Amino acid sequence: MQSITETMQSINIMKRHWLSLAIATFGLTLILNPVAASAPPQVFEASGATPADIQTAVSAFRTALGGSNNGVGNLGGPFTTGRREINWDGVPDAKSAPNLLPANFFNNTSPRGIVFFTPGTGFEVSANSINPTNTPVRFGNIFPVYPALFSTFSPQKLFTALNSNITENLFFVPGTAGTDSTQSATVKGFGAVFTDVNLGNSTKIEYFGVAGNLLFSRNVLPQPTQRAGLSFLGVVFDTPNVFLVRITSGNRILKVPNLDVVVMDDFIYGEPQALP
Repeated sequence: MQSITETMQSINIMKRHWLSLAIATFGLTLILNPVAASAPPQVFEASGATPADIQTAVSAFRTALGGSNNGVGNLGGPFTTGRREINWDGVPDAKSAPNLLPANFFNNTSPRGIVFFTPGTGFEVSANSINPTNTPVRFGNIFPVYPALFSTFSPQKLFTALNSNITENLFFVPGTAGTDSTQSATVKGFGAVFTDVNLGNSTKIEYFGVAGNLLFSRNVLPQPTQRAGLSFLGVVFDTPNVFLVRITSGNRILKVPNLDVVVMDDFIYGEPQALP
């Protein structure tokens, strides 16, 4: 069995491979099909003390992506419209705290066309309220006060990188369960729900094109309450040209509640479209 370090090294090698391949492909595409000027992206954002306070922004973001939730896998696909969503609650106990979530879980086991990367030591989904190891909910296994700091948009699980506040997301055409998709893709938009954002400059989402160019960057709105609030940020482009999304969640790793520790709930993004 690979160690955590070996696993993350393998993931990062795969990431570099796909980045290199995509950039080479994109260069040829530019020569054959010059890129037309695009409209400014649409921004959807909100913060509040309860899920209801951000629901309108989340719903508007879904509408702007267009189509419906395409669920898991590619049955009936490939899809040219719609979206994929991750709320973490279907992740089994064996892949939830205190265990690591495989970075390719949503490209393999529950294929929705996304793979996670971090300079940290891996990823964790918080435990269910009833679990075989009696692990505390909402990352109480990492620090006892976290269940009081963190709330949920879609109960009851949350998501975080470990030993880093950076999560990067690469997109793939969703395939069938049990087999990693290797068809790199881009999306039209990406949004995420955050909990316990206290500062206006601690948490942000950056959107990158296939050539590594920064398309857009925006800070996430802080919550209006002292603790347990929610924030949402989603951005939609007029074409599916988002190749990589980098999330900075807070300004402190999830270890001790100091400065601004932030974790994530729902991910929502446009249907991954195959690179030419």
